[in-house]
Amino acid sequence: MGEQPQGSKPFNVRLPVWAVEYIDRRSEELGTTKTQVVVEALSRLRALDLQDLMRAGYEEMRETNRRMAEEAVRAATGVVAE
Repeated sequence: MGEQPQGSKPFNVRLPVWAVEYIDRRSEELGTTKTQVVVEALSRLRALDLQDLMRAGYEEMRETNRRMAEEAVRAATGVVAE
């Protein structure tokens, strides 16, 4: 049996046939292990999750920044909020 990367441990899952076939095919195409194919897929999914989280944070900050800018303009011009 091949040596396990440091910090890894066995993990058994059930996958649909199409997923197993894809992993097998992809590992052959890349000349790598099935484990590495799954790790790469999970790494890409994690990166997408992080992008979504950052996007949501930036959208939230956009609204906060807009309100702060409006308040700063009102304070600078002496306009009282309605």
